[in-house]
Amino acid sequence: MTLIDELYKDIIPIMTGQWDLAFLPLHICSISIFAVALHAITGSDEVAEFLYAVTLPTAIMALVFPNWTAMLPCCNYESIHSFSVHILLVIYPSMLLFGGFRPSFPRLRYSIIPFGALTVIAVVANAKLGTNFFFLNGGESGNPLGFLERYVGGWYVLAFPLIAAVCWLPMYLLPRRLGRERGR
Repeated sequence: MTLIDELYKDIIPIMTGQWDLAFLPLHICSISIFAVALHAITGSDEVAEFLYAVTLPTAIMALVFPNWTAMLPCCNYESIHSFSVHILLVIYPSMLLFGGFRPSFPRLRYSIIPFGALTVIAVVANAKLGTNFFFLNGGESGNPLGFLERYVGGWYVLAFPLIAAVCWLPMYLLPRRLGRERGR
């Protein structure tokens, strides 16, 4: 379903001559769509960890601070796609949790390493194409990255590891604690 949603996002602009380099699937959530497909095929715990550690918090942040609502009317196909794909990207890792997947802090490296490599690709793509994949060239107004950028300029990207740590601490400590309490 998520792959169909992603194809839908690209087909309409191609057909109407409005396709643009920013539509390349180099946004975190676009990459996550392919991770969902990979997990559905392989059932890999490492891919599940990526979906839990990277996809879940970024998709939630996108829904809480949607940058597309300032640019698009509510019933525009891109707006519908943006909401629907981010909702699906929250649902899939949540279903993994309810289905028995248990996050593993040691396995987190399987998320950090590819995420770091993807960040390098995004930096290069942004420099060559003038895009803003991973919000590395500017935070959007109305979200925490825009707020940070307003006060510290381009240095806001240095807050990314801190933001990840703030997200990951409860995401990894809470399931671990709940697991210990169930074991008693």
